[in-house]
Amino acid sequence: EVALTARSLWREVPWLDAGARIEGPAVARLDEIFRDSWLEAGGAPFPPLPMPPRPPAGSSPVRVISHDGLRDAATLEAFLALVDGAQSHLYVINGFPLLLEIQHALLRALRRGVRVRTLFGNLTPTHAGVPFGGPWSSARIAATELVHSRQDLLVQHGAEAYRLTVPEQPGWEPGLGSVRPHVHAKALSADGLVCAVGSANLDITASYWESEVLLVVEDPPVARALETRVDQLIAASERVDRDDPAWQATALRRQWMRRWPGVLSV
Repeated sequence: EVALTARSLWREVPWLDAGARIEGPAVARLDEIFRDSWLEAGGAPFPPLPMPPRPPAGSSPVRVISHDGLRDAATLEAFLALVDGAQSHLYVINGFPLLLEIQHALLRALRRGVRVRTLFGNLTPTHAGVPFGGPWSSARIAATELVHSRQDLLVQHGAEAYRLTVPEQPGWEPGLGSVRPHVHAKALSADGLVCAVGSANLDITASYWESEVLLVVEDPPVARALETRVDQLIAASERVDRDDPAWQATALRRQWMRRWPGVLSV
């Protein structure tokens, strides 16, 4: 519904995001997390809202996991548990540089024979390969290279890596071509059995420094529905071909980026 043109700014290009609507007992935990975060950030105190016990709203077992800044790494531990426990396949949707610990866990999964499919984007969106303009566009292009560099090793070892691509849409400037937007979604699904979505990126800042929330849903129908939606996005997107000489040259050029920043990573 956004009328894009070649002159649109990158911040006007819609990005891929993901969220969840929660009902039932888990709402109380979210209310508690919000209140604690509000007070810690200096918000005016307010008494806890009266919240009677909520009966289950459905049959989906869920777990709300909160990561409290430098005090813990709870969301990272949840992601690692999901990856290390996968037996069949993994879907990883993330738009920021993979934390090396998560990258290494995905490499372990590949060595176990797990099918790994990743979906990522461009921090500076492009149209037909040309970046959209706007403030900090060049810096975001450099940051995109770092994002892609963390995918290179996975591709080299057999992962299916896809750059999110949206075919030209009605209402866009004719001839604009396909668009590769930013991916802001943070989601993971394992074996079609359990999935996770939230504010927690799979990068170093979200894993160690920022305060984040992750919803883990242990419900096969929900996990499979998420995977089906990702399959639809992948079907229109470009897969990185590890046998492509152009990709090999690009991956070699940015190989140094794989280890930067390596603080708190192994």
